[in-house]
Amino acid sequence: MNCAAQVLAYGVHVTSRRSDLSTSTRIRMVLLVAALMTEVLSTASGAQSQTLTEQPAAVFPHRLPLGTAAPACAVGDTATTFPGGSEQFAVLDPTYRLPMGWKPAHLAWVNKSQQLQREAAHAWRTMQLAAAHKAIRLTIVSAYRSESHQSSVFNRNVKKNGRTHAVKYVARPGHSEHQLALTVDVGLTAGATLNAEPVTTPKTKSQRAANWLAAHAFEYGWVRSYPKDGLKKTCYGSEPWHWRFIGVTEAHNYRASGLTLREYLWQKR
Repeated sequence: MNCAAQVLAYGVHVTSRRSDLSTSTRIRMVLLVAALMTEVLSTASGAQSQTLTEQPAAVFPHRLPLGTAAPACAVGDTATTFPGGSEQFAVLDPTYRLPMGWKPAHLAWVNKSQQLQREAAHAWRTMQLAAAHKAIRLTIVSAYRSESHQSSVFNRNVKKNGRTHAVKYVARPGHSEHQLALTVDVGLTAGATLNAEPVTTPKTKSQRAANWLAAHAFEYGWVRSYPKDGLKKTCYGSEPWHWRFIGVTEAHNYRASGLTLREYLWQKR
């Protein structure tokens, strides 16, 4: 029995025990109690309804509204933007670049030779530990690169493979995500990048690592910049080893968006 029924029953009980009241008076008292309870319940229901409608909606990963599509890939030197004042969401590709000589403000060592921005460094260590619990030993082959360092990397690839190949697979100085200090080239051993795609039935250490990253990296804020068969949308060939930190919430939203990272970041401009 709910509270309203209990109060009404009590009213009936009290009036029935009053021997000095006439039958008609008892009936009127019962009806009065019932009317008062109806008014109280109506007011409470309205207040509850108002309270419920004022509760904020839950926030879940969602698809971004379709905005301006990312432009076609082209070689250029246009200054990128920092959405919300943060380089975390900067688009870097063959067209868009960082300001000349730009450097990240806060760097932290993640090992004896590699640096990342502090938040990314913490996220990397956390992800590395989680992978280790699954017997997957992730290591960083390359992290932060200055503009001059990237220039050496690019020129070395040009010399080895020709400029056409280099432009397709290596960012020119100023255009590299590594310069943000939010990006890592992942390996299983020092000096060797992870060069395996996720597969249905992994048989090698590299395949198991690729599967684990594909399934769990976003939980720690890391996303793959250059997926397989994404050249026309990302402007670079597939790089299973190249992962960028965008934060846990954004990584969940990115994963739900169905876009490549370049497309996702473009819509945040």
